[in-house]
Amino acid sequence: MTAASLTYFRGRGRAETTRWMLAATGVDFVNVPIDTADELAALRASGKLPFDQMPLLEIDGLNLSQSSAMIRYLARRGDLYGDTDTDAMWCDMVAGVTADFAETALQAPFKPSAEIAIADLRARFAKFGTLFEARIKAQGSGFCAAARMTFADVVLAEALSSYVEWCPDILHATPRLTALSETVTGAARIAAYLASDLRYPKPGDDYVIATGRVLQRALPAHMPDADRFVV
Repeated sequence: MTAASLTYFRGRGRAETTRWMLAATGVDFVNVPIDTADELAALRASGKLPFDQMPLLEIDGLNLSQSSAMIRYLARRGDLYGDTDTDAMWCDMVAGVTADFAETALQAPFKPSAEIAIADLRARFAKFGTLFEARIKAQGSGFCAAARMTFADVVLAEALSSYVEWCPDILHATPRLTALSETVTGAARIAAYLASDLRYPKPGDDYVIATGRVLQRALPAHMPDADRFVV
């Protein structure tokens, strides 16, 4: 079987939840990094981007855009949507709020300093952390949405992993979130992905510069020569 391919910048970004889901559902895949504006132009000209946006997931003869659609396609394909309509409803709700929660982590490398990024992450976690903890408690199984692991748990654990990279102690007051994170990251397929060469490192200035180069847009104002790629 041909491996799936995931095309994106050379880094985690908005493709990372899809990588975790590919791993969770046992789908072999390759990263296809876009490193230059010419490569992006060629991809756009190929007709593979239905809405002219990355990431692009090529799987099962399909070209998928929008991370939320990729995640849900993989969830249905890999039986990670729970067992009932109520399970599926909770999966969608938790995944939706996790997308809002994760946005702060996605923006962290673009902040003027690590101190500012960490302050933003702690403020965001203060809003959502106890709510996630309460949802796991109410569900009663140790998971977010069902009696077994679903894609909601995978996407939440992925977001939490970024928070923990920036703020190692951030889960200390949320034992259920801690346990969920450990369960998901300890699952054999996800653990194998996290230990593999497919996993990009924590994003930093190199990632920010790489995306600016590809998109030919200004870098964050605090960076030297912020307009270096603007054409």
